[in-house]
Amino acid sequence: MATSKTKIFNMALNELGVTAPIANADAQDDTNAIILRNFYETARDEVLKGFDWNFAEKYRQLTPTGDKCLDPRFQFVYDFPNDCLAARSIFEEGGKGLKRKFKLSANDKGQKVLLTSISPVILRYTRRVENETLFDPEFAIALALYLAGLAGQAVTGSADKANTAMKKYWDKVRLGQISNAAEGQEVDEDDSTYLDAR
Repeated sequence: MATSKTKIFNMALNELGVTAPIANADAQDDTNAIILRNFYETARDEVLKGFDWNFAEKYRQLTPTGDKCLDPRFQFVYDFPNDCLAARSIFEEGGKGLKRKFKLSANDKGQKVLLTSISPVILRYTRRVENETLFDPEFAIALALYLAGLAGQAVTGSADKANTAMKKYWDKVRLGQISNAAEGQEVDEDDSTYLDAR
């Protein structure tokens, strides 16, 4: 059965000991659905951002803004993709696939930009995935646990249940790292040229 927002909400409620399922995540007359909806989008984006999930990986050639880079450590300023939740690494197009240094910053308008000294550049990043049918099963479980951790006290009145769900979330992410790593093999690369985005 495909993952849905309703299924994720019910998994979160089950984790909190609430056995009565909700029929529809968008129900306006269900208090639990309303509470979970208040946390859902933020929780989804945080769980996506918090780990390098294979199903959410994307590559994109970036567009230069044309602005002068005022940071003396870098030469070029690039537009940042709207669907990017976490910049993971950059590569020089046509290069040897080595990760290169970069930094995230903001321009005068407050828009996020990427600074680097290579051109042209390809960004590998975690994208925002809003369609629940595309979620990995492990991600769906991790999201349900995180959602239970965030909304647990509001739903049940118990901080202990919320804390237990959050602990299970962190355990699930650690298992997800092992499973994710088994889906591919990382090639040798020069990590000395890489600077994580903060």
